[in-house]
Amino acid sequence: MLRLAHIMERICTYAARMAGLLLFALTAVILYEIIGRQFYNTNSVALGELQWHLHGIIALLGFGYAYTRDAHVRIDLVSQNFSQPFRMKLEILGIILFLTPFMILIIQHGSDFAYRSYIRSEGSNGGLGLDHRFIIKSIIPISAILALMGAYSVVLRMIVVLRGNLKDPYESKELWKS
Repeated sequence: MLRLAHIMERICTYAARMAGLLLFALTAVILYEIIGRQFYNTNSVALGELQWHLHGIIALLGFGYAYTRDAHVRIDLVSQNFSQPFRMKLEILGIILFLTPFMILIIQHGSDFAYRSYIRSEGSNGGLGLDHRFIIKSIIPISAILALMGAYSVVLRMIVVLRGNLKDPYESKELWKS
């Protein structure tokens, strides 16, 4: 069980590392556009769109990793008063009953969304921006798959913790040190 959890966690870690590397590309695009706009009086719709696309990809690729590190947004007003085993059981139920169906919907509709974009050769409005809009749209279902992998990696670890064979269900290693 822990082996499968580790494999899913590693996939999420690699996606987060890719997102981290894309930060360099995003920085380069932003600098290039700023220098061009300030010193050469140029403006590019495509570069502006590329910035937004890279920003979106960076955010979406980190969902699964965030879940494995317990770094996702959560509201603990009620559950903070419960025992650790009860909170884990509540988390498992939440993943199964709420997160999973929602992510399955995102995978189904996001895949269709990207596929229709590919079939239509969808590009930027007005023809000045980026072509191949399906690339950015395909990140939506991929991020949902990563979120499910991260969540189920934690579920498997929580089951092991509840059985008494592990102390913490969340990974604590840093992104670049594993």
